[in-house]
Amino acid sequence: MDSSLGDSKIMVLLIGLLFSALSVSAVAAYFSIVGLMAIFSGLPQSIFAMGVALEIAKLVTASWVYQYWAKTQWVMKTYMVLAIIILSIITSIGIFGFLSKAHIDQTATNADYALNIDVIEFRLDAEVSKLNQARNRIVGLDDTLRTSQGKDKNYVNGRQRVERAELNAQMDAAVVRIDELNLELLPMRQQTAQMDAEIGPIKYISELIYEESGKDSVDKSVRIIILLLMFVFDPLAIVLVIAANMSFKERTGGRITMMSIDESVVEEQIIPESPAEASDDAGHHFTSEPHIAADIDDWVMDKYGTTSGSENLTDGEKKKLKWLIDKET
Repeated sequence: MDSSLGDSKIMVLLIGLLFSALSVSAVAAYFSIVGLMAIFSGLPQSIFAMGVALEIAKLVTASWVYQYWAKTQWVMKTYMVLAIIILSIITSIGIFGFLSKAHIDQTATNADYALNIDVIEFRLDAEVSKLNQARNRIVGLDDTLRTSQGKDKNYVNGRQRVERAELNAQMDAAVVRIDELNLELLPMRQQTAQMDAEIGPIKYISELIYEESGKDSVDKSVRIIILLLMFVFDPLAIVLVIAANMSFKERTGGRITMMSIDESVVEEQIIPESPAEASDDAGHHFTSEPHIAADIDDWVMDKYGTTSGSENLTDGEKKKLKWLIDKET
């Protein structure tokens, strides 16, 4: 019961490891391919095909090199390891391009809104200036009329009537135009405030690193974060793929143990537990001396390494294992 429960937990862990490896690899590949397409925007379809092929080849190569490391010549191993490293660097460059493009797009959007706001505010200032000029002119007319007396006052008032009407019309038009411009500015200012709130965390990071939140400091802080993500993303994907290979290899009997031998080809043998004497199927007797057991132990260790599981076998099981392997080979 405890063994089956432990096996279930191990299997859940292996499935989680495989899912993590595939998900991180897939996301890294997506970021890299989109980033490379942004860098080489002239041939997006070709870059997409190349990126998909290289990402798949990278993971397959990493798995193959791990599985056949001991059987592969050093020239081939060296080339494959270098190829994996170079492909990982290319993937990291693509991730850098993808994240940089996202930041540049956000910055460009903010710049567009800021430019539009500046233009509208310039027009708004012009309308306010017209309104103030009209008001000042009316104040001047009032002062002139106040200083006039008798017939001169009536004459001045008559001459000012037309000008006052024009000034009032200009003031009314300026007020209407100011209201329209303010309504036009409102959604832009709201959008700008929302974008400022979105980039607020990076401004705090910029202040933490550079003690200021200007545009240059924010850009430098973003580059630092992108570099951190770039150097951890794809290497983690490769390491998780290799870890999944290691776990599934051990799970499926990659180590040489008695449990991994096909029972259909194992002939029943009775090996006495006593180290004094043993016999084979042909009736030949031999003595199981300590130095013979040590020789068999060394043979198993030399052939399959110290992690083959043979250290947990009895002397009789080791001789049986050696006999089975020699018979098959």
